[in-house]
Amino acid sequence: MTNLAREYGEGLYELARDEELRPMLFEQLSDVSALLKQEPQFVRLLCSRAVERAQRLRVVDETFGDRVHPYVTNFMKLLVQKEHFESFLLCCEWFHDRYNEDYGIVEARVTSAVPLTEEERAALRVKLAKLSGKQVSLIETVDKAVLGGIRVEMDGRRYDNTIQDRLGRLRVSLTRGL
Repeated sequence: MTNLAREYGEGLYELARDEELRPMLFEQLSDVSALLKQEPQFVRLLCSRAVERAQRLRVVDETFGDRVHPYVTNFMKLLVQKEHFESFLLCCEWFHDRYNEDYGIVEARVTSAVPLTEEERAALRVKLAKLSGKQVSLIETVDKAVLGGIRVEMDGRRYDNTIQDRLGRLRVSLTRGL
């Protein structure tokens, strides 16, 4: 993470904390980040010095002005104005990390062959909450290469209960036995 992303992200976070807007801005920044990740050409447009700054600022206003809190729009415009919009996603990541830290939330990236049912999600959250001592937010990915079971990455640790991992351990165990 760059110093700029830390500084700007922290500034927005402190403002949200002081104004008691953290949950709302967290949600809106998450939505805007997801949108920008899907549309990288929009980020390139807002970073492009070939497009006049005033025009880029208008694009931010017209696209987000009435859809998100003014702090989010003004934050985006500030980054465009300072020619630092390429750091927007990293600033959002900093905000996201601070929010999770303050609210005792840990993210768990879950990979499975098929989408989890609500019951499976609930049971997994309970189990991971016991492991971490925190509230768990699941980020799910479906990967057809996972034949069965799940893989979880949380707090820098990996918990692998996929068929591939079990077969790999069985192979090593059989090889050692020969």
